[in-house]
Amino acid sequence: MVDVLNQSEIDKLLSAIASGEANAVVEEPGKSVKVYDFKRPSKFNRDQIRAFQMLHEAFGRYLTSTFSAMTRSVVSVDIANVEQIPYEEFVRSVASPTTIAILEVNPLGGKAILEVSQHLVFALIERLLGGKGAPPSHIREFTDLEFSIVDKILYRVLKELDESWKTIENNVRFKLSGIESNPFFVQIAPKTEMMLLVTIRVQVGVTEGKMNLGLPYHTLEPILDKFNPQEWFLSKDKALSEEERDKLREKIEGVEVPVTAELCSAELTLREIHDVSLGDVINLGVPISQPGVVKVGSIPKFSATFGKTEKGNIAAKILEIFYEED
Repeated sequence: MVDVLNQSEIDKLLSAIASGEANAVVEEPGKSVKVYDFKRPSKFNRDQIRAFQMLHEAFGRYLTSTFSAMTRSVVSVDIANVEQIPYEEFVRSVASPTTIAILEVNPLGGKAILEVSQHLVFALIERLLGGKGAPPSHIREFTDLEFSIVDKILYRVLKELDESWKTIENNVRFKLSGIESNPFFVQIAPKTEMMLLVTIRVQVGVTEGKMNLGLPYHTLEPILDKFNPQEWFLSKDKALSEEERDKLREKIEGVEVPVTAELCSAELTLREIHDVSLGDVINLGVPISQPGVVKVGSIPKFSATFGKTEKGNIAAKILEIFYEED
């Protein structure tokens, strides 16, 4: 039972403190307490996660060129997020069915996982078969033909992944060891083991999908000390070899870009536009002999005159090439 001071004892204590006979006890500030989640232990520090993100930003650039050349369309690849999560949490977050590539990471001896959303896979397949890359009306399993195309797509993805990892560890190679559609059938690490997960956002035509690359801690542990920003910046200073430049040039040269021809332009008021009807003639205010402009993407690149080929198709004859100023 706690002793309680009466009023007389309280008065004597206050008098003693005032006269200096007793010292007031100053409470020392307590030590700061940091919350630690045993279910989500931190295995990777902030610098390692940042280096991992920079490495895969390079992977995203390589993949942009590869997918653009493969599909002959404009493709965008961006790193959406990099985080560390328990393996079980990742498995529970993945929809089924999906495309899950089980990867061997040599010579580290561990495994990794690459999950690609079905919307993205079907968009890539449709582009490779000559379609527009529209999202599928419903998610289904692959046919034998589609499965063989998926295998080729994954081969190209892993090739670029190998290339990007050379900045950290030159001899690391990712090898496809299996493909699954149900995440609960894949077990590359204990449920509670932490893994680094990089989420990649990919836009192919009108379809957007995601790729998730996950590497468990035990796979990365042998080379974890190399995942730091200093190592990355040192490796970035190295000049590209002639072979690397030729490879990049080859990929870029295969990408199709939109080319448009503009004869001339004019400005009309909203009333004039409203009053336009079939058969009206709009005076553009320039002579017919004046050259037009040919644009690559949105950039003017040539001046040209326009006419018809022997087969009746519209054609442009290049008169001048516009060079960028130094």
